[in-house]
Amino acid sequence: MGQMVDQFNEEHPNIQVTMTSQGEYYTQLSTAAASNTLPDVAIVHVDQVATQAFRNIIQPIDDLVGQIGVSAGDFPEPVWAGGEVNGKRYSIPLDIHPLTMFYNADLFQTAGISNPPTNRQEFEQAAQQLTSGDNNGFMITAGFPVAQIFATLLHQNGGSWFNEDGTKAAWNSPEGVEALQWMQQAQQNYSQPNLEVDAELNAFKGGTVGMVWNGIWQTTNLTGEGVDFAGQTAAVPQIFDQPAVWAGSHQFTRPVQQNADPCRDAAVAIFIRYMLDNSVTWARAGQVPASNAVRQSIVSGGAGGAGASASAAAGGAGASASAAAGDDASGGLLPSAALAQSVETAVFPPSVPGITDAFAPLDEAISAVMSGSATDIQAALNDAASRADQILAENQQNFGTAPQQ
Repeated sequence: MGQMVDQFNEEHPNIQVTMTSQGEYYTQLSTAAASNTLPDVAIVHVDQVATQAFRNIIQPIDDLVGQIGVSAGDFPEPVWAGGEVNGKRYSIPLDIHPLTMFYNADLFQTAGISNPPTNRQEFEQAAQQLTSGDNNGFMITAGFPVAQIFATLLHQNGGSWFNEDGTKAAWNSPEGVEALQWMQQAQQNYSQPNLEVDAELNAFKGGTVGMVWNGIWQTTNLTGEGVDFAGQTAAVPQIFDQPAVWAGSHQFTRPVQQNADPCRDAAVAIFIRYMLDNSVTWARAGQVPASNAVRQSIVSGGAGGAGASASAAAGGAGASASAAAGDDASGGLLPSAALAQSVETAVFPPSVPGITDAFAPLDEAISAVMSGSATDIQAALNDAASRADQILAENQQNFGTAPQQ
């Protein structure tokens, strides 16, 4: 991201963007809003768009979208839909970062497996062949990213996190129970019990694990120079009947400004359009560009971090900002090319304020099942759904029915 901002500044001497790293990102945005010092551009995660809109941190950008020159047809429908709240557009997607399968191609070759699995039968057969001696065919922990794995399997199985309007949890369905049962069985058959977060990554890097599922942002860590073997990426296999994969997305937004400034609006539009058009560079950080045209160029020619914000200002008056990105991946753009087609089936939470809070009970339930501290899957999911429904009801009262902007 820093390279992209520097290049933009070099090519646009009349618009200067300043970018700074920040911890506690969303707290910093709220603090900046209280002191009227919000940046001109902020990147937020797609599951935070509605929350930041209802908190009056970001404003509608329907007019700005026209200046930028993008529309729904330029992006996959799911990621574009994630930027709409209450009938207004609040964000423009930069990327999609899906759950990804990483595999040890050397172990595959030794086991006689020619290609990465794409469906349940292939996956289970490969995992079984790879599980031998000190090697595990597939490794899964009792913590992150088990919630993302569950979400993928839930939606592949025809289930959903919530009801249609996002007011009730729906993961305690037969589809949800079956999804978590599959995860538990995969742990028993191919992995090791009650592993801590990142244990599967460390074991994979040690060369004793055939496959792991984690975020695409692990590309530079688990492939290329990050490992001493042929680490490769592939789409997460379709275990159940419907294609689906959990994904996140960084999205450009225009924070609320106290004084309207058409000049700054124009600078913001130029900056965002530049970043979208040049997001092939962002792909080298292990992200899949949201732009259809850029993804197609990667495929035919053949990025995880915290929230990021930037400030674009005419006349060189830049304000503060933040970003995070990985190093350039060995192998160039292969990860993005390999996963480009999976973005059409990406699954994002509904545009409901405070929706991330409602996931906390589910995360706890999944971890309890995978650690062995909870043995009744249905009861665990029921309890999580009940607690999430209370959170959703409280959020409705706290946030109201529509954003102020």
